[in-house]
Amino acid sequence: MSATTRTAHGSAQRESTTTTNDVQAPAEPAYELVDLDRYMIMHDGPVGYVEVVPPVFVCYAGHPYAKAEEVAQKHDFQSAVQTVIAHAVSARRARLTA
Repeated sequence: MSATTRTAHGSAQRESTTTTNDVQAPAEPAYELVDLDRYMIMHDGPVGYVEVVPPVFVCYAGHPYAKAEEVAQKHDFQSAVQTVIAHAVSARRARLTA
């Protein structure tokens, strides 16, 4: 779908709008700050948490937080997020093949 709008000088500009079919998943995994030092990691829904405990980031797999278990400690936030997602994906595959 597109729309034509006029500028102040009379020239036409075409604006393209995207539909839900055109939207792709974000390149980076989604995370959201849920506490002062805790991020919820989402990959097709909540899959775990990263907690900031200087100098490390503690990776938890599972949801809700009270039932999540620690799976790793990393020195880099992006690495911690990727670790939580990788653990969730491998756990999902294990359940599907079992």
